[in-house]
Amino acid sequence: MWKSSKYFICFFSRYMLYSLPLYLISVLFMFLLSTSSLRGYGLHKIFSFAREAHYDGICLDLNPLDFDTENSEYIISLSKEFDMPVVSITAYERRITPKIVDRIIEMAEFLGSKTINFYPPHRLDKDGEWFSEYLPKVQQRHKNLDITVINIEPKTFLFLIPEYKDATLPLIKKITGKTALHVSNVDPESGTDLIKTFSLLWNSIHNVYLSDKTGNKEELLPGKGDMPLESLLIKLADGGYKGDFILKVAPKELGVGDDTTVLKKLEEAKEYLLKYFVKK
Repeated sequence: MWKSSKYFICFFSRYMLYSLPLYLISVLFMFLLSTSSLRGYGLHKIFSFAREAHYDGICLDLNPLDFDTENSEYIISLSKEFDMPVVSITAYERRITPKIVDRIIEMAEFLGSKTINFYPPHRLDKDGEWFSEYLPKVQQRHKNLDITVINIEPKTFLFLIPEYKDATLPLIKKITGKTALHVSNVDPESGTDLIKTFSLLWNSIHNVYLSDKTGNKEELLPGKGDMPLESLLIKLADGGYKGDFILKVAPKELGVGDDTTVLKKLEEAKEYLLKYFVKK
């Protein structure tokens, strides 16, 4: 059985003049590394980085052009080699069908993953029934898995037609009752900023894809953009959030190509999370 990490943040204060009680705040959660954050490296190297930076596990971002991400036997061997579980899986963003859903479920069960995150169907995809009709049934059959729906940036064709079907926040919340909050997919200029998105999805959130954003620059390292991440993390902690966090940033944000820089940036992201996500 995989073990999750415990992060302890201790605060000391004096009580009167003669005693020194210790107030211990214990935070239990998992901080995962998305394989897409190090896109361009092989999975072996990505697992190695995750272990060296003391992350709790991997979020496997399925990519039809990266065959290693579809090789369950290879991935489980890496999990064992690095003692690094694949806790979460992010499904393909396009062209999902019921058959592909079943294949991803099978992969998750083989890897021992607890969460699968799906995007709403794109308007140009032929099959959309897998989302509104099939996915809720799959969640009912696999109660041991958390099947979430990821929020999508509200893009449109010709300024009128939504790029993704059934992708409003109230609708994605209804599909399985579980969602994943992707920070960089929030568009503050749409009228629904990050805090409002959090408020609308709050009791359904099981995963948070952690990144930052400013203008048209997305998937920045936490603290490098304009999103109110501190407020979000404080609200999550105060609300008793029990889900996981996934670092999902652009590879260039981690300084890919230089191992020392990559490890330093991974540690900085973890420190940022620990600084603001403190349960009281």
